[in-house]
Amino acid sequence: MVRSGFIPRRVAVTKGPALRHSDCVITLTIALLLSAAPVEGFAATADSDRAAAPKPGATKAGARAAGSLATSATKPTAAALRPARATPLAGFRSGGAGEEIVATASLNNVSPAFRVSTPTNSTVRVAVVTAAQLLQTGQTNVISALQQTSPEINAPPGGGGGAYSTTPTQTIILRNLNADETLILVNGVRRHISALGNWSAGPASGTEPADLSLIPLSAIDHVEIITEGATALYGQDALGGAVNIVLKSGARNGGTVNLLNSGFYRGDGQAVEGYGDIERTIGHQGGGIDIAWQVLNQLPSHRDGLNTANLYNTQDPVYGAHDAALQKIQGQDVNRVEGLSKSLAEVFSFNGHVPLTDRVDAYATGTLAHRDTARIGFPRGPANNNTVRALFPNGFSPIETFDELDFQVNGGLRGVLPLGVAWNTYVSYGREQVNEDVENDNNPTFGADSQTSFHQGTIVSSELIGGAKFSKEFNSASLPKPAVLDFGAEYRHDTYQLGQGDYQSWATGPYLIGQTGVQASSGATGYAGFEPQNAGNWSRDIFDGHVGLDIYATKKWEWTIGGRAVSYSDLGVAPTGSIGTRYNFSRRFALRANVNTGYRAPTLGAVHYNATSTGPGEVTENLSDFDPTARLLGATGVKGEVSRSYNIGFDWNPLDTLHVSLDGYRIDINDRIESTTEFSGPLMNAFLYNQGITSSPTDKIYVTYMTNIGNTTTNGFTAKVSYQFPIDPSWGKLVGTVMANAADTEVTHYASTPAVLTQLGQTYYDSLSRNNLLRASPKNKESFALNWSRGRYSVYVQEQRYAGVEWINYSGDPASTWTHIRPQVQTNIELSARVGKGFTLTVGANNLFNKYPTRVKRSTVAETQGTIAYPMTAPGGYEGGYYYARVGYVF
Repeated sequence: MVRSGFIPRRVAVTKGPALRHSDCVITLTIALLLSAAPVEGFAATADSDRAAAPKPGATKAGARAAGSLATSATKPTAAALRPARATPLAGFRSGGAGEEIVATASLNNVSPAFRVSTPTNSTVRVAVVTAAQLLQTGQTNVISALQQTSPEINAPPGGGGGAYSTTPTQTIILRNLNADETLILVNGVRRHISALGNWSAGPASGTEPADLSLIPLSAIDHVEIITEGATALYGQDALGGAVNIVLKSGARNGGTVNLLNSGFYRGDGQAVEGYGDIERTIGHQGGGIDIAWQVLNQLPSHRDGLNTANLYNTQDPVYGAHDAALQKIQGQDVNRVEGLSKSLAEVFSFNGHVPLTDRVDAYATGTLAHRDTARIGFPRGPANNNTVRALFPNGFSPIETFDELDFQVNGGLRGVLPLGVAWNTYVSYGREQVNEDVENDNNPTFGADSQTSFHQGTIVSSELIGGAKFSKEFNSASLPKPAVLDFGAEYRHDTYQLGQGDYQSWATGPYLIGQTGVQASSGATGYAGFEPQNAGNWSRDIFDGHVGLDIYATKKWEWTIGGRAVSYSDLGVAPTGSIGTRYNFSRRFALRANVNTGYRAPTLGAVHYNATSTGPGEVTENLSDFDPTARLLGATGVKGEVSRSYNIGFDWNPLDTLHVSLDGYRIDINDRIESTTEFSGPLMNAFLYNQGITSSPTDKIYVTYMTNIGNTTTNGFTAKVSYQFPIDPSWGKLVGTVMANAADTEVTHYASTPAVLTQLGQTYYDSLSRNNLLRASPKNKESFALNWSRGRYSVYVQEQRYAGVEWINYSGDPASTWTHIRPQVQTNIELSARVGKGFTLTVGANNLFNKYPTRVKRSTVAETQGTIAYPMTAPGGYEGGYYYARVGYVF
């Protein structure tokens, strides 16, 4: 259904060979014939087999993990129905602010139908980051905290709302793949994606991910990073893996309150934050609820250079002299583009469950968030012909604002049938609405009649999910351990909506520039609104079915096989599958391997988003795939991505206090979805003018759209070593952790450039686009951490290194203007002390020694009129040292 007055669109149907069905059908067929089991890890002790013996009235599966379902005819208790908290039961903990990979039995090995978290000891690698480790970073959101605690995760600083970013949404890059290639989950349920996409240049270009920063830190029990087999376990889109946020569940009566103050050494970017939670048990049968909140008031920061643009009309010698004098005296310190945006966020969540009978449990989870963000755009001086001097005699800097309302609620019933079939039925609905406005701006084509504030439009994204999961344990004399079959089906309904902006935000008025009669830029000059022909409603229906098997060939040799088939109303059917194995040579050493296939459909936003933005003397058009101009320039429809990945790794505990893990991986992705080159140049400008798209053949315009740019291969490894030093207990406890990840992506095939672009001298995927894909994220990251604690006191020190990356400002910039960012090495520290009953005082710093990245080359400074001083893709940030102080209270 299309909104009244809007032009309807048809979604392109792409079927057939592009989905690579043959890669997946065999695995899916095998999976349909076999079954899956709760995963066991190493024995925690030599007596762990005896410890896992079934209790009266329960099966082996129920005894293996607290919260497992009984599968015999014996009536299970309510406690057996509930998934236990995924806190490691036994095994080595690093104790540092890094991942925790547990090498022994854990509480989260529950029935697959109930599982909110992933078994840590299975055929797939699951890295766990605890809530304490997240807080130890001093960061104000989970994404930035994960960048410090996981070697495989990077978070581009440009995604936080600088002027080169189209969104305040921060993104996760896992194993150097795009943010959309990581599936985001909360309690094992798919998280809805943000309405705001990253459509501009950068390492997260062309993505529309879920926004984890809208989940309270205080609500999180732990975070799981699953890097193999995630498509079969949790759903498609997990080409690089999945990140599962597991929330607290009301396991105790108590709560927490934290107050944090932070800022940069330079004196800006101060933040005041409060967060906390209350946990309460419900009844006497194991029910519970956790209610959490977080409020963050973030002030802006900037690291721009001095603006070098002419303020006034320099053709007049008098004005020109005055302008030079003003530059010398005042330095034109008007740039506020490069840095954090001002924002105010209020976030709330709840997570609870309650037994209804001794066979049925009810559960519900929800988050609600509101965030206001304001970012400042490039300054427009009075000499700029797009400045209405009657309104802004000294020029202006437009301010774009985002008013976000985001929520997701999911709940259901779970239980066990008399024959031991575990079941779980659920419904989830998530939605984000963003009102975009611009203040302190003008539309020059309306002259002095122009508005100075505009409503750019409204973007809405939603996802409705309904489904059911089942699992059944099977015992056989021919199998050393029970096998478990799990299967399920799910329906999803995705929507995307663009609402048009105010008339003046996009329209062309009657005024021309001076006596020359040149047409000025249409719409609000900073950020133009959505035009009527770009607005509309789009939707997609998705049917998802999966089946899995976990089976032991011997007591020590485990196999998992999973298959999933997903039908998209606009893209056809995409089957995927995985097969994995793990062999426990002893209680101290295990080897595992996986082969997986995956599929990722383009988001509705990637297909339909269409917007205009401007910079100093330029206009950038982000065209939808169905825009007539995009079709003129060769757009043919965006297909889904198809992947095949391989992983081999081991977990090794040579000592009770030493844990080593190493994983090597390869990920092949066909039909990568990316933004094209920003097409520009005299031939392009003339072509657009002749087609009636632009008002002047001399306009400096950049045009881009989403497409499938070709095939890529990513090779890499992840390593971690954790060791507890053998010091005298009277001196406390000292744990060291070393983590490293390396990932190198190369393009194995580029899509052919459309003939029309070749005729216009354009490259489909130029050096800037290739750089954003291949060299804008660090190919390797390493860290070394020491965590000492004794009684009330603790000290944490981390040394973190990011490999060098490349920064290119504009399409067509010669290699001589590119900036190579040298490796960034930063020191992080935290000191903490418990004072009084329940109180803890903490002070800390990230980038303790206030190191800045390589400055951009002078040619780029001149090109951006002094605005860009540091590369926005610097992986360790570009704002210098950061301090924080926190007061915490536990009750």
